[in-house]
Amino acid sequence: MKGPKGMVDLTIRLNKNTCYFLKTGKCSLNVVEDFSISPSTKLSTGDLLYCPKLYKTMRTKKEQMRPITIALCECGHGEVLSGHQRACIASQRNVALPIRAADEELRPACSVCGGQMTFDTVENDSGARIVTLPAVAILDEETASEE
Repeated sequence: MKGPKGMVDLTIRLNKNTCYFLKTGKCSLNVVEDFSISPSTKLSTGDLLYCPKLYKTMRTKKEQMRPITIALCECGHGEVLSGHQRACIASQRNVALPIRAADEELRPACSVCGGQMTFDTVENDSGARIVTLPAVAILDEETASEE
């Protein structure tokens, strides 16, 4: 069963190997407007066409998109455990994503808030940041496995 829709604040962690923006300073979603690529072409997560291709898939196969998995935190944020690129794209392009909690146990704080509380600085190339995206919560495991 799907749960309520709404905006959620999630912590994502990307790096220069998994994010074209962190590698070059330009988001590939803003660089690439139109492209043609074979569906069998393998792309690495930091490649120029990785996020544009993933965004195209997110728009055309919305019902088949598997949920991103998050850990809930006491600070009020969710920490993305899987689906970092999809969460980033959804926050930039206002695409609703299914989300599901990994478990019901709350973590003390997400990596961004935890670093602020301990005065740790987050390295700029670590890509840890909070994004806001539209989401549909997955309330039970049966639905999550169907998607």
